[in-house]
Amino acid sequence: MAMSLSNAVGYLAVDLYDQLRHARTKRHTNVICSPLSMAAALAMTLGGARAKTAEELYAVLRAKEGRTHQFFASFMHKLSSTDRNADISIANRLYCDERLAVQASYMEFLNAHYGSEIIPVDFANKCENVRAEINQWVKTMTDPLMMNVLARDSISPSTSVLLVSAMHFTGIWESPFLASSTSRQDFHLSTKHKVKVDMMYQKQDFAVSHSAVLKARAIELPYHGRRTSMIILLPDEIEGLHHLEHHLSVPALLDLLGGLKDLSDVKLSVPKLVVNQCLSYKSILTTMGITELFSESCDLSGIFNDAKPQISDVVHKSFLRIDEEGTEGASATAAMICGSTGLARGPPVDFVVNHPFMLLVAHNKPDVILFVGSVRKPEKLEDIC
Repeated sequence: MAMSLSNAVGYLAVDLYDQLRHARTKRHTNVICSPLSMAAALAMTLGGARAKTAEELYAVLRAKEGRTHQFFASFMHKLSSTDRNADISIANRLYCDERLAVQASYMEFLNAHYGSEIIPVDFANKCENVRAEINQWVKTMTDPLMMNVLARDSISPSTSVLLVSAMHFTGIWESPFLASSTSRQDFHLSTKHKVKVDMMYQKQDFAVSHSAVLKARAIELPYHGRRTSMIILLPDEIEGLHHLEHHLSVPALLDLLGGLKDLSDVKLSVPKLVVNQCLSYKSILTTMGITELFSESCDLSGIFNDAKPQISDVVHKSFLRIDEEGTEGASATAAMICGSTGLARGPPVDFVVNHPFMLLVAHNKPDVILFVGSVRKPEKLEDIC
């Protein structure tokens, strides 16, 4: 790739997040996506794209011909084989009209590099059955809590090729919160409005940093095994999320994360919540520069033999649930970290996440962003069902 996989996914994370925040239709809509899952989905398509269609995908992925697919294959293997404390499931698949002839070489490529496949379906006559089939597949590959990726009437008889992307993550906190410490507290939606939320609490040693550019603090909450972490970016001001988003860049983010330093006795309060979002990414990707893929001049001649279909849509869903035990209802077998850490004991530091904030879930070594999102109004599972 033109840069490391870490940086490429990092830039895509910032680009996607910037588009998603502008695509919000309601003031308090939460935002979540998996830049890694989207990068893999686009790279899958890139494997069969040619000419300008490929050039645009390379540009958005900040990749070049060479080892792009090997990088993804290696990292996907590492995700599935090296961390027993975090379950990461990526479900990416292409669905095409059954009348299209798919090249055997592309099928082999998908399986070898991405563990994926392209499925022929009858969009023309059975689009609702196809929709149900896709939704069930995503649930099977990720989690039953994954609500429908495709809403009713989201596909039509004219659909030609559909790219579906979903990601699910389960992680157990290195230092779980005690349920008995959770209480109802205020969460400020703005300086004038607030709501009551279930606020988790613990006093523990955490890595914290501050950015004068972003006007925000960051705190790292490692998952058991420390191969993955959640990083919360909390604006200094109640209504500071807009400033943070407006000034967010890869260099600013790297500077903030690079400045994380362990502090003792951090008094941390974080709301229990669910972040869930499912969107069509066609307009978002078009704005980012991927136009050929959705046009009549789309060149996927590395996938299909004769016809020249275009991608009808790219649908992506991400789901995160944060509670006392971890992310997405992990089992209560996490070990509590006790004893001396060797840190100099100083006065306790308050880190109270009681107003809109951003969050990242990242894999360490290599540092790759699995999720990026923001919470403007904490929601519970029953709020989105």
